[in-house]
Amino acid sequence: MNKLTHGRVKRIHAEFRGDDAVELDILEATLRLGDVVRTRIEADTVLTRLAYKALYRSIEEYCHKTGQRYPTYRTLLGYLEGAPIESEPDAVRVVSIAKEAGR
Repeated sequence: MNKLTHGRVKRIHAEFRGDDAVELDILEATLRLGDVVRTRIEADTVLTRLAYKALYRSIEEYCHKTGQRYPTYRTLLGYLEGAPIESEPDAVRVVSIAKEAGR
């Protein structure tokens, strides 16, 4: 695994319990992370990088389908869970109706 030793560092901490923890173990085994990394921290790092790339791809796909540039967390979560994509409401049109004189 390539390690960068310079630049900004961002640490992500997540704790999974129960079924979520089991699902993560299954994912790690399915992806054969043991063939790629040696430590638990490296496994967490490569899994997070993979998830990050998948998230970016999902955001790009959502934006392409909807035309919305920056989806919110809840909007994207709904999309990933299979909720129907709602179109953005049309811009409000202001119509001026001139009063007829003499009526």
